[in-house]
Amino acid sequence: MTDLRSAVVARAAHEQRAVAVSNAQGDAHGNAQSVTWGIAVEAPVEIALNGTPWTVMLATPADLADLAVGLALTERVLRDAHAATDVVVSEFLHDIAVNLVVPESALDTTAIRSRSLLGSTACGLCGLESLAQLHARGTSVSAAPPSAEISDSAILRAFAELPMHQPINAATRSVHAAAWCAPNGAIELVREDVGRHNALDKLIGALARRGMLAQPGFVVMSSRCSYELVYKASVAHTLLLATVSAPTTMALEWSAALQLPLACRVGGDAHARVVRFPTEEHNAG
Repeated sequence: MTDLRSAVVARAAHEQRAVAVSNAQGDAHGNAQSVTWGIAVEAPVEIALNGTPWTVMLATPADLADLAVGLALTERVLRDAHAATDVVVSEFLHDIAVNLVVPESALDTTAIRSRSLLGSTACGLCGLESLAQLHARGTSVSAAPPSAEISDSAILRAFAELPMHQPINAATRSVHAAAWCAPNGAIELVREDVGRHNALDKLIGALARRGMLAQPGFVVMSSRCSYELVYKASVAHTLLLATVSAPTTMALEWSAALQLPLACRVGGDAHARVVRFPTEEHNAG
């Protein structure tokens, strides 16, 4: 699988389905136009560590080496971003497997055991066995040091450029994107997936494999802001996490704990504005 992203786009184009689209001008007879629509690929992907199955993720089968490295980092299973010596992606009879080859000394066996076999594209809590494991996550990361603020113009620039970097979504209109942006808003790297968490894991894995985790920049995503995205984004040492929708209360709590600024965009292209959320704890009186 040499170019999985292109393969997914092509497969979506070949797996088109007939859908009914209503007439924009209205049809007195209730008729709709029949057109073809690209369907996003979602498939189970087994991720193994040194040949031993670790987890199965439902994901878009593109950039799977990035997904494996990113997930291992954001789940704190892989201690060192540079520790992976090889990533082998294989496919047999539509089954997809990714084997991450890592020295045993670079793996946290406790983190490996704390995740169950199946991870979905939707819920960031899937795979955790108890609430104690959720709270333990807060002790595994440290708050980010003070950093330069990303300007509103940089955030709006990144959002404006994001659609031009989403080839899978252009074909299917149903996948999320996570983008790494320079401080001025220029997009440097994008990954897509049907799951927003997968898209961010892929982005972080791509940054790690390119030695870019220490570079200044921020993350823009085409999804709402959940706690899991805040937790994962902290691995990239991002200066800010910007999403298209406002964060949840839990996301704000983790933002405060990790001192990771959050922002979202509101309004259409001509009247777009940036909303920023405070990183201090909020106590209801």
